[in-house]
Amino acid sequence: MRLPALIYSFAAAALLTLMAGCATPLYQTTVHLIPPADAQGRACVQDCEAKKTACQADCQSRYQTCAKAIEPQVEARYVEALKQYELDLKRYAAALRHYEMQLQFEWLHSYPFGHPYWWDPWPGPAFPPPYREPAMPTRDGVRAQLEKLNCKDDCGCLPAYDACFVGCGGQRVSETVCTRNCPPAK
Repeated sequence: MRLPALIYSFAAAALLTLMAGCATPLYQTTVHLIPPADAQGRACVQDCEAKKTACQADCQSRYQTCAKAIEPQVEARYVEALKQYELDLKRYAAALRHYEMQLQFEWLHSYPFGHPYWWDPWPGPAFPPPYREPAMPTRDGVRAQLEKLNCKDDCGCLPAYDACFVGCGGQRVSETVCTRNCPPAK
């Protein structure tokens, strides 16, 4: 026996209401750097900033060198990704044909076959297939994936700068503030 669409929509609305009531707060942390007051401390901080700039420039040049080094691999990996996409697309097409066939033969579950005391002239809810169409790979996507796996773009310059800044007499103050779904103030 099929339930009318009204019951499905009521159940969906109840589920959404329940999930909205369970929303967790979203917090954002900001960091404030307070420089030292004396001239010697400010000179030390300028030295820290120069070291940070040099570290970031060195890190960026190493990243660019690594990105250029993986360029020959991009085409080979792109061809592999296209072959895998072709296989995934064939599997998807077969699964979609199977799903459509199941929808076409749903009449087997209606009156004389499934429910002798109930006849529903309206078809049941049609849900989309439980799987997604595979995404076609791109050269840029393959290049980005190879860069992410092989090249490091974070060299730890900021934590070293923060340690140097605090060592010069500066202060690092962290503040966490609720930005969304905040609990009521007490």
